[in-house]
Amino acid sequence: MCGIAGHISFQTPVDPASLMDLVRGIAHRGPDDQGIHFSRDRRCCLGHARLSIIDLSPLGHQPMHDTETGNAIVFNGEIYNFPALRESCEVAGYRFKSHTDTEVILALYRLYGIECLARLRGMFAFAIWDEARQRLFFARDRVGKKPFHYALSSQGFAFCSEIDPLSRHPWTDRELDFQALDYYLQLQAVPAPLTIYRGIRKLLPAHYGILESGQLTVWRYWQPEYRDKLAITGTDALDAFEEKFAESVRLRMVADVPVGALLSGGVDSSLVVALMSRYAGQPVHTFSVGFSEDAVDESAYAQQAADLCGSLHRPVRMSAPDLDDLPRMVKRYGEPYGDYSALPSFLVCTTARQEVAVVLNGDGGDELLGGYPRYELSKRVQDYSRWAQHSLPIPLKKQVDWMLKSERFPYRKLQRLFLRYAMSDGAPLTMLHGVGSDRERRALLPFEGGGTNLPDWRLKWLSEARAITDNPIDSMLWLDNHTYLPDDLLVKMDIAAMQCGLEARSPFLDHELIEFCARLPVDQKVHGGVGKYLIKKLAERYFPNEFVYRQKMGFGIPLKSWLHGPMFSMVKDVLLDPASMAPLNHDLVRRYFLEFEKGAYAAEPTRIWVLLMYGLWRRHCYLT
Repeated sequence: MCGIAGHISFQTPVDPASLMDLVRGIAHRGPDDQGIHFSRDRRCCLGHARLSIIDLSPLGHQPMHDTETGNAIVFNGEIYNFPALRESCEVAGYRFKSHTDTEVILALYRLYGIECLARLRGMFAFAIWDEARQRLFFARDRVGKKPFHYALSSQGFAFCSEIDPLSRHPWTDRELDFQALDYYLQLQAVPAPLTIYRGIRKLLPAHYGILESGQLTVWRYWQPEYRDKLAITGTDALDAFEEKFAESVRLRMVADVPVGALLSGGVDSSLVVALMSRYAGQPVHTFSVGFSEDAVDESAYAQQAADLCGSLHRPVRMSAPDLDDLPRMVKRYGEPYGDYSALPSFLVCTTARQEVAVVLNGDGGDELLGGYPRYELSKRVQDYSRWAQHSLPIPLKKQVDWMLKSERFPYRKLQRLFLRYAMSDGAPLTMLHGVGSDRERRALLPFEGGGTNLPDWRLKWLSEARAITDNPIDSMLWLDNHTYLPDDLLVKMDIAAMQCGLEARSPFLDHELIEFCARLPVDQKVHGGVGKYLIKKLAERYFPNEFVYRQKMGFGIPLKSWLHGPMFSMVKDVLLDPASMAPLNHDLVRRYFLEFEKGAYAAEPTRIWVLLMYGLWRRHCYLT
């Protein structure tokens, strides 16, 4: 787990100072070592900041160089099946100098070229300079655990693990991307491949790129299959799920440094800790964060899970955010990021880093088997929605206004499903809502095209979901795995963990487990109106039923009381500052603030938080 950077010049030999600025900008991701590597003609320079997890010796130094081919790699992540891959490379004649998974990727590329991607099981972002072909090959893992940002200009190509250092590279166009801003105001994050900067793009998950002779091409290399369903009984599915999930947990416990877990008290993270306890041979170190407001505090459940699993548990309480630390958090994300659960994530990761260097977590369980309340559909509603998905064109708009407004329509969930699967300008695809409706965003973005991008974005994803799935549950799963999970949740955890040099691993996001679950019959994902059916049935083997089936809380914070309390002066200062809010309609922002100050419902806390994070980003990143 590290930070990677590099640049390839199209004109003259590269300036190493610009590359070292990138490496210094991500030093927090890899505090143990730093290095750079030049190609023979000095037009390519790779940089690395190392967090030592596997093979702590100097032999793990990066960039790593293949002396036989001249190839060089910078790698961020972990390859969990690297011992087996290492053996196969040795049989093929490769002689290893280290015990790292980094060298395994370098060996696989020598043997198989781009096809090496199919053999990798893990989380990764890497770049390989192919000396013989004079090309850069780079790739990102299947679900998007590890980031890869790049900037392409007439001068060259630059890349980095984080946005803010790359935005300061001399080749990068720092102009604001107005389409990205539109998306952020609704989704609370900027979806890939966009960033808030016009000149920086994100490599999509499950994609690789080739830069050769100044030309960039990007390709997808993986897509799970949702239509080819397994013929499997409920008992066999549960046993197979346990076997695959247990293997995923076991593989992610391999490290040459201490390993612990983030334990929220929910079923997903608790199940991870239960299986870790089976393999660890000693108590697992677990960490949680709690709050003074009972409505968002899960600390008692986290302690209960720790007691049941026999872990050494360390809770930390968050009474209020550290206002002095907010600029650093904003800088680490590098663009506006409005998911307020980033605050406790930073705190619990910093706490965990005091004892361990690696943590496992429960990320991805909801997106694997349908854990959010909107997945909990009765069979009748699923059947109606399946009919709509196969029969109605998209976008379907005014023709169904009567249905959407009718209070007599028998199934309100069905109304939402029509919106979700048949209308491009209906309800948001993701569960997060920013400033409000398309109309409100158009008023907030007072320039040509402002506030008009979301309908096309929704339509694109709806169309792809229809093409790949054939039922509403799988469609929602596919959508969440391509939008909300990689663009929000995984960004949150990568930055929150790496800001203090902590590696976070997610057993539910193993691609072999995802492939298995995608092919499961829908009634083994959502059964009898209960979401995450197999996860909960497996949890019954480790925890009491009242623990497994308690009401889901989610990872929230007492946002409203914080914004009206310790954060109020900051909110007022930022939202009433025209420079911090530009190019938004400042009269409208001011109105939102005044409504919020008076306690008016129209300016609810999420909207204020989204605007605050945008203003802080402008102050501490864009305008500096």
